[in-house]
Amino acid sequence: MENISALMVVCLLAGLSECLAGENGNQTQVTELTDEDMADASVENDALYHLNQGLDAPAILTSNSTGTQSRCEPPIYTVLKQLGALEERLAATVRALEETNKKLEASEKKLSALNSTVTELSAEDKGWPRVAFSAALPIDGTIGPADVLYPLVYRHVLSNIGGHYNTDTGYFTAPVRGVYYFSFTSFWWGANPGSCGGSLYKNGNKVVSWYVTNSNHASSGSNSAVLQLQVGDNVNVRLWNNRRISDNGNKYSSFSGFLLFPV
Repeated sequence: MENISALMVVCLLAGLSECLAGENGNQTQVTELTDEDMADASVENDALYHLNQGLDAPAILTSNSTGTQSRCEPPIYTVLKQLGALEERLAATVRALEETNKKLEASEKKLSALNSTVTELSAEDKGWPRVAFSAALPIDGTIGPADVLYPLVYRHVLSNIGGHYNTDTGYFTAPVRGVYYFSFTSFWWGANPGSCGGSLYKNGNKVVSWYVTNSNHASSGSNSAVLQLQVGDNVNVRLWNNRRISDNGNKYSSFSGFLLFPV
């Protein structure tokens, strides 16, 4: 607004200067006209000439002053009109900036909420229990066939972080409520007639399975699952009735799992 006020002052001074310049020009014209007429007048009519000049000069000056005033008025109105237009444009710009500021504030709030969420998740992650295990069958040969659903015990432990896999029973027990990932692999030599098959169980309920039919050559199978467990839920692998599973020092048959995240 200070800039607009300064602009108005400059424009008004410019208009005033133009008026004053026009007025000085008119006064000069009147003076020159009077001298020229006095030079051409005769001695006999000198008194009459001065009398007439005294009567006409005010009329001329008055006429010039009125004309000068009428010429000065339009530039002032134009300046005021232009200033009004500038003020409207300035107001529109201010409104646009206010809208932009509102949008920026909303974006900052969203970013702040996102940062808070990330911070909370990071804090929770620091408190997560580390749970993971992997184990293989401890045999150099074949298990089965058995006439019952046979729980497999993977005693050759590769890792057991947290100690929640039991090498005596083959069960994994969930220490916290969360989402877990499990996988298992199987192998069968296939030298004798028969098949290989079994399932992953959660609390005694079948979840996912593998199956290899009769074959004269070695075969393998695998499967995996993501499970949401409560504290104390148990997971293990069981061999089906009358099925076989093999292994040796290469550790073909394994059972693994780990905590993805608590819930």
